[in-house]
Order: sequence, then C-alpha cells, then structure tokens
Amino acid sequence: MKKLLSLLLAVIMVFALVACTGDNNDDVSNATSTMTLNVGAYPDTIDPALNSAVDGATYIIHNFVGLVGYDANGDLAPMCAAEIPEAVTLENGMTSYTFTLRDGLKWSDGTDLDANDFVYSWNRAANPQTAADYEYMFDVIDGYGTDTLNVTASEDGKQLTVVLPVDVPYFMELCAFPTYMPVKQEVVEANGDAWATKAETYIGNGPYKVSKFTQAELVLAKNEYYWDADSVVTDEIVFAFNDDDSSLLANYKNGSYLFIDSVPQDEIESLEANYPNEYFVEGQLGTYYVSFNVNDPALEGFTEEEKADIRHALGLMIDRNYVCTDIGKAGQVPAAGFVAMGLTEPDGTEFIANNGVNRDGNGYYSVAAEDYAANCAEAVALLEGVAQSSGKFTVENGVAVGFPSLTYITNEGTGHEAVAAYLQAAWGTYGITVNVETQEWATFLNTRKNGDYSVARNGWLGDYNDPISFLDMWITESGNNDSQFGKDAHATYAGYDGKTWAESYDAIIAQVKASKDPEERFELMHQAEDILMQTGAICPIYYYTDIYMCSEKIEGFFSSPLGYKFFMYASVVE
Repeated sequence: MKKLLSLLLAVIMVFALVACTGDNNDDVSNATSTMTLNVGAYPDTIDPALNSAVDGATYIIHNFVGLVGYDANGDLAPMCAAEIPEAVTLENGMTSYTFTLRDGLKWSDGTDLDANDFVYSWNRAANPQTAADYEYMFDVIDGYGTDTLNVTASEDGKQLTVVLPVDVPYFMELCAFPTYMPVKQEVVEANGDAWATKAETYIGNGPYKVSKFTQAELVLAKNEYYWDADSVVTDEIVFAFNDDDSSLLANYKNGSYLFIDSVPQDEIESLEANYPNEYFVEGQLGTYYVSFNVNDPALEGFTEEEKADIRHALGLMIDRNYVCTDIGKAGQVPAAGFVAMGLTEPDGTEFIANNGVNRDGNGYYSVAAEDYAANCAEAVALLEGVAQSSGKFTVENGVAVGFPSLTYITNEGTGHEAVAAYLQAAWGTYGITVNVETQEWATFLNTRKNGDYSVARNGWLGDYNDPISFLDMWITESGNNDSQFGKDAHATYAGYDGKTWAESYDAIIAQVKASKDPEERFELMHQAEDILMQTGAICPIYYYTDIYMCSEKIEGFFSSPLGYKFFMYASVVE
C-alpha cells in the first residue's frame, strides 16, 4: 500500500489519502479494459445537487468534475479551471475569486461547457425549491438567501467570478465537492429529477459517462470529451449495486468484484490474517453515531427537558469500548464528541481535546472503560428524575417500568445490524424496549431524513478539512438535519442562554461563517458543539475507520478520508 500523507490512528488522524498497490506511472500495457467494483447499494440519487451519501458521491466524481478536484496523487488540483486562483480583497472587505476555464471544455455529449454552466448549477443547488440537502453549503457566497448568488460569468464564458463575504479557508475544497459540480441546464430542465436516473440523460463532464444504469449496476465508459482523457486508462468501470456483506465477500473471492467497500463483521479477523495485502483499514474523518428524532411521537407528553434527559441516559448506557473492540474490530476509537478526531485548532492542538462541557461541567461523558459503570449509574439517575417529574413510568431497582417502546432503524450490513442488536440488549437491561427495523438503503435514507423514526443508525464523514463540516449540518433548515433540531415542537426548547435551540445554534453557526478571526471561529465552533451535545439527540459512538478489500490487480486507486473512492486513474493489470 502507498501512503500519500501520514496517518496516525488511535490518537490523531491526519487528513490523508491512501492508495491501493502501484501508482499511475506503472506499466499498464497488460491492463484490462474493464474493472467491476462495489461501493454500495443502488443509490438514492446521483444528482450532484441532491446527493448527500458517500456512495452516491463516488459515482458522481467519476462522471462530473468541478473547477478543482483531486489528481492522481490525491492532491487538490485545477480541473475545469486552468489554475487555482488567488483570493482578491475587494474595497468593501469582501473576497473575490476569478477562475479562468480551460479551453475546449465539453459535456459528455460533445456540446460546449462554459462558466455560465457553473452559474446555473450553483444557483440551482442553492435554490430552496431544489430542496438540496447541501443547500447551506453555498452560504459562504455573497447573495445566499436571495434569488441569485454573487457568481458571474464573463461575456465570452471563459471566466467565472465568485464573491464571498469573508475569505473561507476551505473554499477550494468546496469547489471540488460534488454539490459544486456543474450540471447541464437543458437536460435538467427538460427531464426534471428523472434526468439523473437514465443513462441517456445523465450528461456529465467527468472522466467517465454512463452507458448503462439499471437496478443492478451502473456501467461507465471512458468519456472521450473529458479535458484530461489521456490520464484515464481503463475503458469501462462497472459499479455493481449490492449491500449484502456475505454476497460482497463471495463475489470478491471468486473474482467477480475487484473491490468491495464492506465486509462481514464476523469475517474481519480471518480476512486480516488471510488477505494481508488486500484487506485494508484506513483512517476516516468521520463519526459513527445514533440520532434521536427530537419530535418522536413515542415520547409525546414528555417535556423537552425530560426528552433530553432520556436521550442523555440512553447515550450513557452505551459501552463504546465494547462496540469498538467486539463489534467494530478495525481500530475504531470510542467517540467523546461529534466532531471527528483528526481536525486541529489554529495552534495545532486537536479539536476534540478542547471539547466543551455539559450541564454538570465534567465534559460530555467519559469513554474510559473504567468509567462505564459510573456512566450507567448516571443514566439510571437521569431516568429516575424523569420518572418522578413526568409520572409516566417508574424506575425499580435500576430498571424502567412502563417506559414507552422505541424503534431503532438501520440499513443492512452485518456491522450495523450487530450494533443494533447490542443497543437493543444494552437498553433492554434497563427496561427500555427497543424494536429493530432494518431497511433497504434508499428507503432508510429518506425515512431518517423525513424524521419518520424514533432512533436511527447514523454516520457522518467530513466534506472538507474543517470542523464546521460537522456542525453546520445541524442548522434548522439543513437537509442533513436528520434529528429535526429546531423543528416543530423542538423549536421552542430553551437550550442555550435562554434562547430557543434554533435561535442559539443557527446564530452561532452564522457567526462562524462571518468571522475573519481563526481563533474566534474555533471558539464559536466549540460553543456550537456544546449546544449540540447538551441536547443529547446526537449520540456519538466511535470515530470511523474505513474497511475495504482491494485486489492486488488494481493499480492507481486511492481512497480519501472523506470516504470517496477514486478509480478514474486506476487500471487492472493481470
């Protein structure tokens, strides 16, 4: 394996990229013309504006490319832009970037692409009527919240100028993000949402184009109109849709799949021992967590404060060390906060080492193994308090009696289902009856997004190398706000400084986005995480690692800690 940047697990995870065998300079004269891979199930959507899932993003980055992107070494590099521009400070204190586009850019149907396509696409994604989960990602651009972003194309379409209220340290990473990629206006407007569901209308500008799109697979052919087509070695990529871990491993072992992004949880030790050059565990900038629906009908009649105590109690009952060592088995680290490990402060210290405090001033909670019993005792005490104040149930010898049943939803996957079974048992020990419901991937995503659940398996990988990527997703209007914070009944919950949760949290995130002082930004982000953790509705379990299997035949592949898999520079050598 080739490491492009150093990666330390267990204590610090540094933003990194890792590759699977070989590199893009190897002799590929014996390369085959097709590689068959699996990175997930049939996607919920592969519209760049609408997608918010990692598997969908992997499909998108092979069919689209933004102003900037990632080269064969995993480094940020100009793509549609001829070069990465410098920031210009305007007279009014705002910041401007002007991108000059490469000559001869085209869509995969051979028609011309210019700066106007970016103007259209960014405004489309930022328009509330589009209902993009990542609409809020454009709030760094002047004009956000009005009819039009302050993004303009030159008369000849060769330059794109964007104005920001303040300079954003991660703006180029945003420009490489799928939501910032261009889509073809005529195709989108002629076909509506269906444009991204059929091969004939899925027109992109990336290294590949879709030749076949069925419930079973997404087949990509090399895009001869891609600006850097010479760097694309493999003629065809087949992304097979499958989320059955046992089936994935069987297909990998028989050679049908050369890459799988998940393995059966009970096979991990065997794979580690028997496939040392093909079984990979890499760091990811992400957090595996449980989300609670703050407006859950199952808890109707409890006050918002009582619901928060219930959520805190359930979170304290989780033995995170057991989940990591006995279920995860791949170097996962117990999580003591939502923002992932690996992100640093302006002074170089780790963000998670400076987490704020909860209501009693002792930190969010302890993840030390020796403190688990004390966590459980605190959980029982919280339940006793709610039982006394609500009169809706009792606690007898540490067990809740008459507590309403909850439903835990998860998607398929042996690891996810093992965690669900553990939570069912752990909470059941204290009288909390939990019914587990396993849903197909796309259904699961929308059930969670719509708030039609009690408790849900959840996970988040950073979109770029800044803690705000874990925090701005919880603003009231965010499409990624699965816990429904600030919405409906929860909007009146006085969670911070006497303000409603929505008022306090949204205001702090807005201050982060407006700040020009790095130290102030980070202090505000800690305040935001404090509020988030005080609600109890986000219950972190562990910091992610990335587990996958990659055939030794593949050369030039690399993976990002953001979860994306890059095959556009890869080849298969027999």
